[in-house]
Amino acid sequence: MTSAEALTAVRAVGVDTATAEDAEAMIRLLTRGGDDGSSKAACVSISYQNFRRYAALLPRTQLRSKNASWCWLVSATPMKAHERPRAQPRLQLLAGGFAGACAKTLVAPLDRARTIIQDTGWCGQRGSRKTVMGVCAKVFRGEGVAGLFRGNAVSVMKVLPCNALQFAIFNGLKEQLTRAKKQQNNNTNNASSKGVTSTAGDKYSLTLAERLASGGVAGAVSTAACYPLDALKSQMAVSGGLRGGVVAAAKQLYLEQGGIRAFYKGLGPTLVADVVGTALGFTLYDTLTAAYRERCVGGRKATPFEKGVLGGVGACCSMTVTMPLEVVMTRMRVQGICGRPVLYGSALECLRSIARKEGISSLWLGTTAAYVKIFPQLAATYFLFELA
Repeated sequence: MTSAEALTAVRAVGVDTATAEDAEAMIRLLTRGGDDGSSKAACVSISYQNFRRYAALLPRTQLRSKNASWCWLVSATPMKAHERPRAQPRLQLLAGGFAGACAKTLVAPLDRARTIIQDTGWCGQRGSRKTVMGVCAKVFRGEGVAGLFRGNAVSVMKVLPCNALQFAIFNGLKEQLTRAKKQQNNNTNNASSKGVTSTAGDKYSLTLAERLASGGVAGAVSTAACYPLDALKSQMAVSGGLRGGVVAAAKQLYLEQGGIRAFYKGLGPTLVADVVGTALGFTLYDTLTAAYRERCVGGRKATPFEKGVLGGVGACCSMTVTMPLEVVMTRMRVQGICGRPVLYGSALECLRSIARKEGISSLWLGTTAAYVKIFPQLAATYFLFELA
């Protein structure tokens, strides 16, 4: 391999600031002077044997993520402000969508139990409390295994684009903000070129407000794009709701509940809940990951499993904040279907009515089911996303 080929390799992973001198330093690092009778300084290429010695010392994860060129450059050159490898939006779209679909299917029975618990029109008198296992058992007795996964096809259809958009938009915005900070710093302070940056990561890290804004935008876009599928899933999941497959249920919803507007019932509280929830979830995930790395594992990068657990914890915290809106949006979506009465004219009216007639605690109906569902779902989502 020549220095020109090494330079091409590091630029391919996004290190646009690498120079020909950097590439020559990379070659010198791996060249054993005297192997072929020449001095180390005079070598302009390396043999397969020398490169293999280097690759054998790398952790398996670095080879699997095609990061060998980046590690090689970092080892061979002074600590300069090289750019990190660019994000790959298409890969993030695929990884986010796949991770979300797998995780959603895993917890589908718990998701249906949560929807039923939040809908007071199902089994039992108002005010009675239903357990996750009790609801799952009743659904299983009445509808079999398929009943536990009712509405999951729509959930997967929704979560594929929704999670893909969330991860891609959040990571894309973070990268753009970080690049803007670096560019601004380079423009205002061009004098420091060499010997900088063991603290570059801290200097360019995003503020809390920037992380919240990135997560909020990701949540707003993904929710607005995918909400009709969410409304359809909720109406298929409750007892006495829409029947048949996805297409038949969508047709029934359109014909019986006022056309296209029926697919956007409860959009207001859902949009607020998802914007707040996504902003908090992503921000807590980043914050917990950074704190875990600094305080618990001595600076070591967290493994995908550890990041999955941290993602699940962050998701439970954000779910606690947004649970009242989750209850409101469930009630708004299912009213009026299959002869059910229309009780609420707006999300605010629904919120007040629940608090007044059923008590403040009713705004957190289904919290246990939500925790049991959301922790493994988001933990699996982050784990699979980081693994990809």
